Amino acid sequence: MIKINKLTKVILALLMSLQCFAFAQESTPYSIGKTYKIHSNILNENRSYIVELPDSYGKGEKEYPLLVLLDGEVNYHSHSGIIKHMTQSRQIPEMIIVAIVNVDRVRDFTPTKYLVNLNGSSAVENHKTSGGSAKFLSFIEQELLPTIEKKYRTNAFRTLVGISHGGLLVGSSFLSENTSFNGFVSMDPSFWWDDQFIVKKLKNTELKQIENKRIYVSTADKFENFDRIPHVFKANINSHERFNTELKNKGVSPGNVDLEYFKEENHWTVALLSLYKGMQFIFKDLKMKNIRNSSLEEIEAYYKTNYNSGFTPPENDINAIGYRFIKSDLKKALAFFKLNVKNYPKSSNAYDSLGEAYFLLGKKKEALESYKKSLELDSRNDNARKMIEKISRG
Repeated sequence: MIKINKLTKVILALLMSLQCFAFAQESTPYSIGKTYKIHSNILNENRSYIVELPDSYGKGEKEYPLLVLLDGEVNYHSHSGIIKHMTQSRQIPEMIIVAIVNVDRVRDFTPTKYLVNLNGSSAVENHKTSGGSAKFLSFIEQELLPTIEKKYRTNAFRTLVGISHGGLLVGSSFLSENTSFNGFVSMDPSFWWDDQFIVKKLKNTELKQIENKRIYVSTADKFENFDRIPHVFKANINSHERFNTELKNKGVSPGNVDLEYFKEENHWTVALLSLYKGMQFIFKDLKMKNIRNSSLEEIEAYYKTNYNSGFTPPENDINAIGYRFIKSDLKKALAFFKLNVKNYPKSSNAYDSLGEAYFLLGKKKEALESYKKSLELDSRNDNARKMIEKISRG
């Protein structure tokens, strides 16, 4: 009998719930990502990538965080399913997914020319193209991402996800001073590569270069399928531990680093669990703790200094804080409602709340303008219509 651990059961349940959800809906066209091609002058070749837009993308002018997924032809469908469930259950924000299809992953994901396998045997043939990750990262940063930015509405927060050699590339990007990524999910990465090259590079990296980035590293720790060489995989675990220790020695905030062991998983089964837990970790601070008891200045400062200023305070929370003050301090309430209008200019409710604050302050002209804007954004807003009539009658 195959034993399935608790977290694996959770992931399976999530995927099954997505399937059940689909069957429960009325019959509608189902759209997933589309494949595009780009010519890379840096790599001197054509590359393919898959783009999947959030469900709400066509419903407004919102900007979205970007997730770039490596090994796209293998990982796209399963990984996008996990991301979709997590966004639907509001664990993470909606995001644009870009999955890069491979041409030569050994070449593109490895930082040095290295002709030795993990177990110490010769890899002259398998690794003959190795050492091209600097070029590949340049392709992502200088060619692919600018193309995505021109075509789609993206915000300032970007996450890079990869496993094995892909996880090694994630580590290289994390340490790069030229990266535009802010979040990194490195799943059972090949940090053993070239006598732990990535760990040595970390030792020579200045704290200011990495202190504001968030990185999640997972480790698989079950070797029943590799009984002949468990010591070899232990060597990879050692590289993960040394990487984590070096980050702590550098003084990186514990809140920005997570190394997680999956003792019941192996290198082939750890991916989806790592993605799920990794994305939870990356976005764990998206909502400010105790936001409803914080000042306007504290809230604005928090969202300016976290996630590369890519997100704004949640509209519903700010609205609730405003109404908490509406009976005790109208000027404070007005300030919170103004913040919502600034951050959510397409929200009818934000303007409706602002109109109420202005009306209670006796500023009827400003109240009328706010209610008119609210009704313009949502013609079904009967409260705005009634208030417009009331203020117009004098």
